[in-house]
Amino acid sequence: MTSKTTPGLRLAVVVCCFSDERRDDLDLGVRAVRDQLNPETDELIVVVDHNEGLQAWLSDHFPDGVTVVPNHEDRGLSGARNTGTAATQADVVVFLDDDATLRPDGLDAVRTAFADERIVAIGGAVHARWEAGAPPAWFPEEFGWVVGCDYRGLPPHGSEIRNPIGAAMAVRRDALMKAGGFSHRLGRVGSVPAGCEETLMGIELRRLFPDSRIVRIEDFAVDHTVPRSRAKLEYFTNRCLHEGRSKAILSAMVGAGAGLSAERSFVLRTLTTGAARCLGRGVTGTPSAFARAFVLVLGLFVTAFGTVSRSLTTRGAAAGTARPGSSTGRAATEAAITADELVSVVIATVGRPSLLDTAKAVLAQTHRNLELIVVDNRPQRGAATALVAELDDPRLRVVEEPVPGVSAARNRGAWHAHGRLVAFTDDDALPDPDWIARVLKTFVADENGIVGIVTGRVLGTDAATVEQEWFEEAKIFDKGTEATVWAMCHEGATAELGGYGPHGPFFPYTAGECGSGNNMVFRKTALASIGGFDERLGTGTPTRGGEDLDSFRAALLDGWAVAYNPLAVVRHYHRDNMDDLRVQSYGYGTGMAASLAKLLLSGPSGAWAIIRRFPRGLHMLLSPTSSKNVDLPREWPLELRVREAWGYLAGPVLYLRSRRHRVGSLDLT
Repeated sequence: MTSKTTPGLRLAVVVCCFSDERRDDLDLGVRAVRDQLNPETDELIVVVDHNEGLQAWLSDHFPDGVTVVPNHEDRGLSGARNTGTAATQADVVVFLDDDATLRPDGLDAVRTAFADERIVAIGGAVHARWEAGAPPAWFPEEFGWVVGCDYRGLPPHGSEIRNPIGAAMAVRRDALMKAGGFSHRLGRVGSVPAGCEETLMGIELRRLFPDSRIVRIEDFAVDHTVPRSRAKLEYFTNRCLHEGRSKAILSAMVGAGAGLSAERSFVLRTLTTGAARCLGRGVTGTPSAFARAFVLVLGLFVTAFGTVSRSLTTRGAAAGTARPGSSTGRAATEAAITADELVSVVIATVGRPSLLDTAKAVLAQTHRNLELIVVDNRPQRGAATALVAELDDPRLRVVEEPVPGVSAARNRGAWHAHGRLVAFTDDDALPDPDWIARVLKTFVADENGIVGIVTGRVLGTDAATVEQEWFEEAKIFDKGTEATVWAMCHEGATAELGGYGPHGPFFPYTAGECGSGNNMVFRKTALASIGGFDERLGTGTPTRGGEDLDSFRAALLDGWAVAYNPLAVVRHYHRDNMDDLRVQSYGYGTGMAASLAKLLLSGPSGAWAIIRRFPRGLHMLLSPTSSKNVDLPREWPLELRVREAWGYLAGPVLYLRSRRHRVGSLDLT
């Protein structure tokens, strides 16, 4: 690491606070930061987490040199940190806890570290400042993380780390924004001692910037207050339990390999040697060492119990333990969707020229309360940013997803979405001006909260060639003029949503009758409950498709309903030549077969569900008189049928190939 400083580096120090009880610590911490700021380049931002009284006190107490802002996101540390990040344009964001006091020259150490362009984030040294003067005799030093401080087993100064400790960390702002900030599903909310949001941040930064480094810098140091309330065994076990639960959520989001890599090493090396050291000292005449050994094992057990119990709960929810189609609704506990709801529209793209027209059509919606998130799935080209550069609209953002595939791009867009509804369309589609307004009417009419997805009608933009006429006549995207509700159980839908659709031989496992991916709008909670789009499926992966059908099926099996509104229209530029139709037909076959192969490999119940439907399903897929094929025009070339059938055979093999290289999906909450 270079030792030179970077005088022009702009720092923003973000301190998040929520409790009036910490005013003394907060005052001390703010003054320590102000003494180290470069007044020409740096800024100090204090984010108040939904406490108007504390915000007013801070504004009066620090009238100059401190920017005080309320948390504009959901209550919790993650939302407060995201608010602080959005409030600055600095090069590096330094995060400090409201009960941590920066030691002298701490910000100089930050500037020195980030002079190395390879460093994307750093973690500082967090020294415990025990209110009682010293830790309890039973407290094992290996569990310093329980009180948010350093612990035995941390790597030395300058070493690479998976993630920093949140009380003292710094991140390049641009990188943090590309990583999606901090997840609301993780992190402390008020006094609930959850965590792991910094771990997810570190994992995301390494995924997006594989050549970068996250290092520990001991000269960037703080003194962190540990109140007497946290020096109790009750707090210790409660914190361990919540940490274990957070680890389970994190592992579901990124996989156990990434989510628990450091923990395995910590248990095998640090805790085992720590227990041996405590027992040795107890034998040689230090009775309290036996207590430390006991608490060390207790902490390990409670943390592991939290991880396992939360993992089992998560799996049960994913398997649809709630009765499908229950009239109480999966969204019954949410606030009702309103006609003026913020809707996040996501367009995944590799920079196709038609993107500009699609973006213009979205921004021209009659429903104005929306945001448009364009996800550049080929960021090394920069074509997407260049295409929409002429659109001067604050509702438009471009984010990057370097992992190829429409599912990864859509997940990235949903991750950045601020709305409770996330709409998806393609970069070669033109939504009608009232598309979002029509979708909202469906969600508003869902009085019982059963609808997780609304789909709409997809028509051609034109029919300039015979191939486009064939496609339109075949009704591959067009699902008709009747409002329909698709659900596992026929109860809970209001009359305004339409009648229930019939269950065909492969329902809900093919789910093609529900709609298509270029016109679908999810409740964000529904998308999160199924783990987002499966990144092993879809355009840009070996499977070439199937991700939309897979998401519909997963939502239906998870107890949600899919409502089709034929008045919510998106117009699609159909393929205008035989070469493109050949590729598209093959992709339909591979995508559907890959989606079914996923279910076959999911376990005995999933495999049996497919096997017992296979004879009737095969007839539906291949017979010219089946409901799937009856609308095909008489002129539809036999070659396209053959290519689709060949795709059905190739799909499972392609899924296995994709499965070897992908781990699944992103968490979206």
